[in-house]
Amino acid sequence: MRSGDIRKANLFTVVKAQTAAGSALDGGPQFDSATTRKIHACAAEPARCPVRKPRYRDLTGDGRDELIVGIEAPDHSLALWVFTLDHGQVTRIMDAGATPLSVEIANGDLILREPTGTPGYDTRTVYAWDSRTRTMALRSMEFDQAHSATPAPERTP
Repeated sequence: MRSGDIRKANLFTVVKAQTAAGSALDGGPQFDSATTRKIHACAAEPARCPVRKPRYRDLTGDGRDELIVGIEAPDHSLALWVFTLDHGQVTRIMDAGATPLSVEIANGDLILREPTGTPGYDTRTVYAWDSRTRTMALRSMEFDQAHSATPAPERTP
């Protein structure tokens, strides 16, 4: 991409290329055939498209935005991908699977908040740019008090 602006990359071309590459690579994104068909039909059937609206934020600290995209699976889990331009090539720098309550960007970090099996607590996972590996690497994972948790009802003896 000569412009140096990832916003000019066609979202569906990027996603389709990644789904095709994922089927050939170990550990790559794997979708069932129905989800893959929906991805390939996004332009014709936007209401059934599992690809969420892209977001753009500078996560690498180079002053240029990265492309953040989520693809929803039938079980409501989300494949979360982040792409950057590396010497003009669209390159995936993050691939995470989650069932997020929220996805936030703060100080260049990507933060996933997910439910846990423990009432009143969420998992908070933080990914940060690692210039050595040139990826968004897992920086921390912790249990955190749920933002939306309602207090347990008081018991009476």
